[in-house]
Amino acid sequence: MSKSRAKVALPSRDFRLYGRLMSYVMPYKWYFILGLALVGLFALTTPAVAVLMKPLLDGSFVERDPRYILWTPIILVILFAIRGIASYLHGVCMSWVLGYVVYDVQLAMIDRMIALPTRFYDEFPAAQIMQRISADVNELADTASTVVITVIRESLTIIGLLVWIFILDWILSLTLLIATPLIAMLVSFVARRLRVLYRDFMQMGGQFLAHLQEVTAYHRLVKLYQKQDYERERLRRYANRVRQLKLKQAVANHVTIPAAEFISTVVIACTVYFSLTRDLTDPLTVGGFVSFMAALALISSSLKKLLRINEMLQRGLVAAERVFFLIDQNTEVDEGQRSFADGKVAGHIAFDNVSFMYSKSSKSSLENVSLQIDARQTIALVGSSGSGKSTLTSLIPRLYELQEGTLTIDGVDVRDYTLAQVRKQVALVSQDIFLFDDTVAANIAYGDIDNTTDEKIRAAAKAAYALDFIEKLPDGFDTMIGERGVRLSGGQKQRIAIARAFIKDAPILIFDEATSSLDTTSEFQVRKALDALGVGRTVIIVAHRLSSIEKVDRICVLHEGQIVEDGTHRELMALRGHYYKLYTVYSEEL
Repeated sequence: MSKSRAKVALPSRDFRLYGRLMSYVMPYKWYFILGLALVGLFALTTPAVAVLMKPLLDGSFVERDPRYILWTPIILVILFAIRGIASYLHGVCMSWVLGYVVYDVQLAMIDRMIALPTRFYDEFPAAQIMQRISADVNELADTASTVVITVIRESLTIIGLLVWIFILDWILSLTLLIATPLIAMLVSFVARRLRVLYRDFMQMGGQFLAHLQEVTAYHRLVKLYQKQDYERERLRRYANRVRQLKLKQAVANHVTIPAAEFISTVVIACTVYFSLTRDLTDPLTVGGFVSFMAALALISSSLKKLLRINEMLQRGLVAAERVFFLIDQNTEVDEGQRSFADGKVAGHIAFDNVSFMYSKSSKSSLENVSLQIDARQTIALVGSSGSGKSTLTSLIPRLYELQEGTLTIDGVDVRDYTLAQVRKQVALVSQDIFLFDDTVAANIAYGDIDNTTDEKIRAAAKAAYALDFIEKLPDGFDTMIGERGVRLSGGQKQRIAIARAFIKDAPILIFDEATSSLDTTSEFQVRKALDALGVGRTVIIVAHRLSSIEKVDRICVLHEGQIVEDGTHRELMALRGHYYKLYTVYSEEL
């Protein structure tokens, strides 16, 4: 029952896809209409060739009429001149229109991608997003240009040729209608099969690309653990599955044209036999018969071109589904209207009965958490892995939306503020350093790129204890740091991230395991930079190295999504509870 419904719904879904694609064409409709008109002009030259066959043979070769002998070649030259000019101009027009359509669709995808919530990125591999914005859009454009031009050109050609052969002999022409339903059923069957195969192919290709990107990005880990053979085998399995799907596509696609040719040939053979054996009171002339057969041959040629684009059409429709899937995703909720009166908050943060669960988790990451953080207070969040520390801090800049409870900044619910206003108040320095493949200066300026000067960049670098090593780089602040900062050490990357936070000058700072992966020397330098950055601000530290938080104002201990202890280092050690156990284990590991 469900399969039959899917088949019935398929054409309407296709038409909706066509309609959405056409909405991107409408801003350039006059160029598009001009292109279609030129395609139509080009298409009509093909039936004209078949029409000229009759006077060429009857008037020139049979009757030897001097007028036909003179004018038929001239008309042929003019006809093919028109054909060539129309072909060139419609190609240019369509390329111009489709170039802008691709650009507009990509802009729509980029706009949506930038506004997608963090939850989407948790569930959707980055490689597949890149594949849709780059490969799928271009696939869609190439397909659309070829399919639109081919369908219009060959359809008009076939219509023109059918009109001509009906004019020549309508009785013979009726025999051609036998092939129409047979070929239509064949094309419909193959189209459904190809659609499924292309959908599987693109999904598998996205998975292949995602894993390939991981192996490339983590090549050091692969080498260190000597897993080259393991990863090679995994990639081979992906590649082999892609190959199998590609072969199935070829098998389904290549059956169309031979089968259609056979059906057409049988019908044409019957037509020829009938035309040569029937008793006609007004038989076709030699020129008329040759023109009739030439028209049949041209119809067959155009039909094959139409059948060849069936594969491309299905591939394009699947690409369109994937493109519009991304465009149709819900953006981040941003219904707040308020702005901060003085541009910055004091920094008082309050969680009240906050609960949160990730979409693919069966257990809450936070459960009825209530926490008051005073303005300009430094607080550390500690706990075992998965206790909810990073989730708690992610709620402050609304990287995730609250599910239960309330979160206020300076007494106002964060959902009442716009996202831009909330995020302007928060700077983040994390264990995973986010640096772009750009200059050192550009990465520091990213904290406030619209209002940053060279003097501010230099001052931020100095405050982050990064100026000394930056000046020793080959091009100083203009040095390209490579993808994810691969040309810098861990401590250097951390200090650039801190300099970026200095540039932002936000009143709330979040340090998420900011020194956990550094050696002792690097940690000391980064710690000095963090201490300087935290002066006069509300600071929340997600801590792994417990020795670094002994002097903070407060320590909150999380366990299984709940705050189980809250106090100073001395107070919590005296309790001999969760914090005491964590600190004891940490001390023993040193």
